[in-house]
Amino acid sequence: MSLIDRGFAIAYRLARVARDIYWDVRRPVLLGVRAIVSRDGQLLLVRHRAGPHPWSLPGGGVDRHERFVEAARREVYEEAGVVAQGGQVLGVYEVFRGNYPNHIVVYVMEASDAPRPPRSIEIADAQFFDADRLPPDLEPASARRIAEYRSGERGITALW
Repeated sequence: MSLIDRGFAIAYRLARVARDIYWDVRRPVLLGVRAIVSRDGQLLLVRHRAGPHPWSLPGGGVDRHERFVEAARREVYEEAGVVAQGGQVLGVYEVFRGNYPNHIVVYVMEASDAPRPPRSIEIADAQFFDADRLPPDLEPASARRIAEYRSGERGITALW
């Protein structure tokens, strides 16, 4: 890992700690999105710079006055450099950890281009993977969403 990448990783960890402290004080209700993006039978994953399970589905927070599906497309582009089309809802999920609830809408989308992740403080890499050969350090909730997608489930309401 280069010195710049190490610096990004440290800055990302510190930013997450500061965010968590802010959220504990403010106690917001969070709205988020994730996307299952396929291309030629493969699925897009992004690798975060920190955490025990750095690989996950691309996604993030919904901006004020932003549609969920547009937020999902924006996050896919920001995190992986991929333009995603479509937007069928796989499900709506809730997370109740700490002092704030998080509601996440997961979309199923398609892409035709290869990932070009920007050099960022948050994302270290983005790749398409065969669904049968996902990275071993994949975030467990992302693995569950991929299993639901592969089994043909839709319209799910569940815990993250």
